[in-house]
Amino acid sequence: MRLPHAAARLLPPLHTGIALRPQRGAAQTPAQLESKTKGKLQKQICQVVLDHFEKQYSTELGDAWSSVREVLTYPLCWQHAVLLNKFSHTADLEDTLCAQGYHPAFRGTLPYLPRSLKCYISRTPRRFPSQKHQTGKLKEYYLLNAASVLPVLALEVKDGEDVLDLCAAPGGKAVAILQCASPGEFHCNEYDELRSRWLKQTVESFIPHPLFNLITVSNLDGRQIGELKPEFYDKVTLLLISK
Repeated sequence: MRLPHAAARLLPPLHTGIALRPQRGAAQTPAQLESKTKGKLQKQICQVVLDHFEKQYSTELGDAWSSVREVLTYPLCWQHAVLLNKFSHTADLEDTLCAQGYHPAFRGTLPYLPRSLKCYISRTPRRFPSQKHQTGKLKEYYLLNAASVLPVLALEVKDGEDVLDLCAAPGGKAVAILQCASPGEFHCNEYDELRSRWLKQTVESFIPHPLFNLITVSNLDGRQIGELKPEFYDKVTLLLISK
């Protein structure tokens, strides 16, 4: 077993006549090897994504990209938020959040900020514990990045308006919209089948059954919806990926 010279000098001299056998690492199980392989693959994928972001957004954003990149890659800048579910949360939950240093994410005068929308963030980086999905029981809060609420506020949904969320999974925007207003018809669509199932579970976890009749969860190509219901929706939200 070889040691760095600096570390070797700190060890007492070995007695002569003692033979040291090289130690071999313990054999790894298939599960450990698989986990190690997955970790390396994830790092490779992550680097590919970062390289793509660097190339694309340095061109699109110019000098602003350096500050944007710093926020995206520095966890202390992330605003982990707790969005309360008006259909199930209690006053005790708000007291708990305040006692742990959380405060309302949106303060001051905004063009659109319904009193029923309650979203909390912390001054220090932390993550509130997540709640597991339980059939027949509503969750009290949804964990998300505070920036995800901004498109909902920009949409300014009013009671009775028909709303389409084209890229709805995992469901954070849908939950936020329903904290703000009661749409006439709310269509949540997700093209990816797996994410669509995740979206449906989110709706079941946060929305009481009487409101289910207002919500449609579909698994369609978004381009088909315009043909099925042309000029039907008052408000539409979607995810844009520039190329």
